[in-house]
Amino acid sequence: MSVQQKKMLVFLSVVVFFGIMISSFLSKEKPTSSESVQKEDAPPTQNNENPYDQTQRNTKEDLQSTKEIAKEFVKAFASFNAKNPSEHIEKAKPYMSEDMYENYKEQKERGTLTYDKVVPKNLETTEVSNDNTDVIQWNVIMQGDVYHVDGNAEPEEDWYLVTLEKQEAGYKVVGVRVNVPN
Repeated sequence: MSVQQKKMLVFLSVVVFFGIMISSFLSKEKPTSSESVQKEDAPPTQNNENPYDQTQRNTKEDLQSTKEIAKEFVKAFASFNAKNPSEHIEKAKPYMSEDMYENYKEQKERGTLTYDKVVPKNLETTEVSNDNTDVIQWNVIMQGDVYHVDGNAEPEEDWYLVTLEKQEAGYKVVGVRVNVPN
């Protein structure tokens, strides 16, 4: 390889290196303000509404009633008894949609070798971010006791994400997820 060819290779290498550096720098220069991120991630809204705030699109009455339904549902649904494994589903039936009830009725739950019973004691609700305009969701935190076969109890806390939908008979629970990470 001649000296002139070597110089040309070094020159091309330097040009390619600078080209990569400049394109890398320019790609980082795109706006990254919270406004541009929100505009890209959030669905379009009217009047600057927050699409994830269900209090902006539901009445106070609907929110209050669904909050109470969610709490009563969790109180019934969480109260597991291994001696009667479908009892909690029957207790929760008045709060569930017919489809959800039929689905859970088919799924027989059982305790573990040591886990025998769950008794809810304290229920709290917190709001959630929800962009689905067809449903209302609540996070219900259940604090209670888990009883083991030997009779000993220990405290437990479970988080229930409860989804409610308006039906002919009023709001009904159409979905529940337990202890789901964010």
